[in-house]
Amino acid sequence: MTFRKYRRRKRELDSFDLRSTEQHVENLSRNGSWLDSERCESGSNGTWISQLAHRLLNSSAEEERRRPGRGKASLAEKRFNYMAEKLQVDREVVRKFSVPSVLPSWPGSPQVAFLFMTVDGLDFEDVWDRFFGDASLSGAYSIYIHRASGRQSSGLRFAERFSGWGMPWSASLPLRRWGAIEIPQVETRWCALFGVEVALLARALQDPHNQQFVFASHNTVPLKSFDYVHKQLALGSPGTSKFCFAEVAFHKLATSETIRNELRRTCVFRDFIRSISPRTLKHHQWVVLSREHAEIVVRRAEEALMVWRDSWVQAAPDLLHMGEGCSDESVPIDALLYDLEQTERSTGNTWADLTRLGVEQQCLTYVLWRHCFADTHLDHSETIARDLDIVLKHGKLSMLTDRQFNFFKSALKRELNGYPAVFDALSLEYVWKLVQEGFMFARKFVKGIQVKIGEVLYPLAEVLPALWDTVDDFNASQRVWSRLSIEGKPKPI
Repeated sequence: MTFRKYRRRKRELDSFDLRSTEQHVENLSRNGSWLDSERCESGSNGTWISQLAHRLLNSSAEEERRRPGRGKASLAEKRFNYMAEKLQVDREVVRKFSVPSVLPSWPGSPQVAFLFMTVDGLDFEDVWDRFFGDASLSGAYSIYIHRASGRQSSGLRFAERFSGWGMPWSASLPLRRWGAIEIPQVETRWCALFGVEVALLARALQDPHNQQFVFASHNTVPLKSFDYVHKQLALGSPGTSKFCFAEVAFHKLATSETIRNELRRTCVFRDFIRSISPRTLKHHQWVVLSREHAEIVVRRAEEALMVWRDSWVQAAPDLLHMGEGCSDESVPIDALLYDLEQTERSTGNTWADLTRLGVEQQCLTYVLWRHCFADTHLDHSETIARDLDIVLKHGKLSMLTDRQFNFFKSALKRELNGYPAVFDALSLEYVWKLVQEGFMFARKFVKGIQVKIGEVLYPLAEVLPALWDTVDDFNASQRVWSRLSIEGKPKPI
């Protein structure tokens, strides 16, 4: 799609009705045409996959029409309500924040701001203690924490009652010994986390020394020493942001895309919205922003949400319980591209604009989605036989034809363990591989996870710091993945 066509399409979407998406799906399924343009690459395998998806999806539509009291209106309502709730949460939060006015910083070491998005505490505070405690530079970092839950017996957390003091604090705040600041609680939902990202950025921007802004979750651990992270981010590339983009989906429908990826055992983390508009891209949530870009994200937050919405409501319309993707996986980059347009600096080419903006395609936080590292030395997948056994045990082959089945809330999703994968045990060999790559952080580790060395299990807090010392800084900096999939594998040095 050309930039001119995109602008015309965007104007048409200003009055787009979310419910029309469901009507479109029903029309396509009724006349059997929705996969005509959805073929995979040429070849019998790709054609067979499309034909299989075609049969399954048409049968599911027919089953839905025959089911009493469960017609298209109720399904459309589920999708509409889901999307409306998420958008409302994010919009109401971002409207409260603006870019703070601050004086230029005094000369000194630029800081890396760590922005923790937690439910309550940090699962690996002991590892982070070692991380910040080993920093050779003083005043080289700042820490900001948002806790979505966890209140004191008084009913209100300290930060909520005294946030006006500017230094919110509570007795149980993680990393308090390293100067962590708790930001006042804002509304969050699963898949509606862009608002809290904006809240964290707005608070961190009040410190003029902060030059790089790193998002981390409650179950994130550092794979490198603080000195390595500071050198690479604050000293080596303070003016650039680091985004980890998804590969574009081959199909417009989530079901046919899932069938394709399972049969080919290829990465399931895919971008469905880029086909709607070249100015909306999907990326992993755990980005690193420069100061300039952090300011743009805060300033353009609500406008960018609306740009993303116009694509989101159309992406993967066969998902009738939910939308495909989340605001925090797209709106930050959409804000940067939107700002470039509004200031008349856009070339009209998205990838050229990203280069002009200073956006580097780097995946600095490791997370494993199903099949995404297949056929690489980081592959941690289960066998096909085990996966099939799990599906059969749950009797969920019918999920391909049952449009009421919500995979993302099912026990099947947890047992297949790849959306993304959760690690409850690791070998020393695999942890060592992660540390030697260009990743700075890793997430989805279960609290209390232990590392197996021979026949003995050791706490992660004992193993990781020792491995940090084995890192060759130059080699690791050249081993940065541009995608969290085989497509982003670094080239040999």
